[in-house]
Amino acid sequence: MSARFEEIDWRPTPMGDISLRRRRDPVSGDEVYEVKLGDEFLMSSLFTAGEIALTRLGLAQLPDAADLDVVVGGLGLGYTAQAALDDPRVRSLVVVDTLGEVIDWHRRGPGPPGCRAGLRPPLPPGPG
Repeated sequence: MSARFEEIDWRPTPMGDISLRRRRDPVSGDEVYEVKLGDEFLMSSLFTAGEIALTRLGLAQLPDAADLDVVVGGLGLGYTAQAALDDPRVRSLVVVDTLGEVIDWHRRGPGPPGCRAGLRPPLPPGPG
């Protein structure tokens, strides 16, 4: 990325306009991904330690030998989902997000780097 700032995607939603942005940190030179809803910053790849630690704390309370099926509420930049997938006990992960636009960023790329595993469309509902 050569520019200091790039708006990767912008879409109107019922909750307001949402945008995925990428910029270069002027001090470190690192790429920073940000999600904004209207004028509010929802997420930044500069600040992911809390969500990763919270995921690990929650999973640490569960049995060591379990095959865990995990649900993550809110995909954002994907760091919570990836932290869950990094746990070898996690068998499956379902992400629930209010905004399909966020999930679409991860599906079609180029999107935020948080969830390296990629996303598949949901399975169709089963019988009954």
